[in-house]
Amino acid sequence: MNEQEYVTTPLWNVIGIINGTIPDEVVVLGNHRDAWIVGGAGDPNSGSAVMNEVVRSFGRALQAGWKPLRTIVFASWDGEEYGLVGSTEWVEEYIPWLSATAVAYINVDIGVRGPNFNAAASPLLHKSVYEATGLVKSPNQTVEGQSVRDKWSGKIQTMGSGSDFTPFQDFAGIPSLDVGFAAGRTDPVYHYHSNYDSFHWMDTLGDSHWDYHVAMAKILSLVVANLLETPLLAFNATDYAYGLTSYLNGVKEKANEMKTSTFSFELLEKATSKFTKAAVGFDTYTASLAEQLKEDIPWWQWWKKVRLFFLIRRANDRYKMLERLFLFSGGLDDRPWFKHVVFAPGRWTGYAGATYPGLVESFEDKNMTNAQRWSGIIVERLRAAAELLE
Repeated sequence: MNEQEYVTTPLWNVIGIINGTIPDEVVVLGNHRDAWIVGGAGDPNSGSAVMNEVVRSFGRALQAGWKPLRTIVFASWDGEEYGLVGSTEWVEEYIPWLSATAVAYINVDIGVRGPNFNAAASPLLHKSVYEATGLVKSPNQTVEGQSVRDKWSGKIQTMGSGSDFTPFQDFAGIPSLDVGFAAGRTDPVYHYHSNYDSFHWMDTLGDSHWDYHVAMAKILSLVVANLLETPLLAFNATDYAYGLTSYLNGVKEKANEMKTSTFSFELLEKATSKFTKAAVGFDTYTASLAEQLKEDIPWWQWWKKVRLFFLIRRANDRYKMLERLFLFSGGLDDRPWFKHVVFAPGRWTGYAGATYPGLVESFEDKNMTNAQRWSGIIVERLRAAAELLE
């Protein structure tokens, strides 16, 4: 027997802010706290525990006199299991402010349910993930000194849906990251969305020494600190370009399987190539700015420092706006809320991510006219992104 209590009740997001020196560059770290049933030790309380530890550590830093370069927002979302309601309503309400200021959204949902590190991210954030995991010691030391990066396959999944990063990445065009330690095929079975997702399961089977919770807190802290504290944003546009090339190759393979010989990828290939060239050039330029920061500029040449900070500011603005340029105001066909032309949940796959969904779905529908339309939409955005970086 399954008894349900059907009521209308408020949902509560809990938001904490540490104001930075730069008020219009904002990093958001979030986790939902509502559980599907009674337990929720893994989903979401492992992530909640990890985020609370990150908040505590940043609080200790504040007490010691630290102030972040950029502003950080901590968000405890309500109503995630009900359909991502808490985070979605918050993003929709604050979309003008977020579009102007948000640098990245970092999400932790099930922080720990096993020993295998997993990540899904916008390619802009790949570099940050690799750097952070390389600095954190793995709880599983098969070879002394191994980092989480050493034990991890290094594969970063594409952004789909299923957690609170969805409104940030797919609707608002804010580069997002979702991380957690997952269970492998030989690990204890994780009882997803059931009463057996309990403290007892976590304490005896999931993470009996709580080492993976500690490792996840360190990874999140390092990712967030890197995004907050480096004068130049810890982004890499070249990784995005390589990702887009890989995604396009995947679409071409699907098109061959579906025998869409009448469709030409020429314009998409040229636009991707142009974006790649611009991305490599821009990352080279920002690397040169980072090197100039290390130079010892005499005090009487103060104007050189002012000019350098102005150039860094402009570069950060371009990095910050890059993801937004891949939004299409009309949204996906029959799913207009999903605005991103590169990332979306699959039409039939739920959580799993799909790349270039408008194009792929047109192929699935054998609608070459619509495929040409989506090709034009994507090419337009690739060209705009290239112009931004040139």
